[in-house]
Amino acid sequence: MTSRPVSLILAAGLLILIGVSGMAAGGSLLGAASGRGVPQPGVGGAVTIGAGMAAYGFASVVAGVALLMLQRRGWWIGVVLVVIGLAGLVAVNLVVGALDFVLLFGVVVWGATLAYLLAPATRSALRP
Repeated sequence: MTSRPVSLILAAGLLILIGVSGMAAGGSLLGAASGRGVPQPGVGGAVTIGAGMAAYGFASVVAGVALLMLQRRGWWIGVVLVVIGLAGLVAVNLVVGALDFVLLFGVVVWGATLAYLLAPATRSALRP
């Protein structure tokens, strides 16, 4: 069995955590939007956002598992997803205008994930 550096394991674990939480949040939003019985204004937006969050979460889990399997495509997918997530979090922080603890915590988690993905030990452990 090939050894995996700690940075790779942490990056994969964080990607899976981000993915599971994204699928849970997206699923909750989808459930809340579809549980109304009678379509109301604004529900379409909630469904779109919920589906997008769930898809992002699923892709993050796939990237994390692929990274654990030492597949380079898992690294690429993870980097792209984390950069998109960081950009979204920074944009929302700027729109909110005030410092929001939950959003800032997200920036820290996504930033740590990106740092672990870009660590030399993580990159060198992946198959060419």
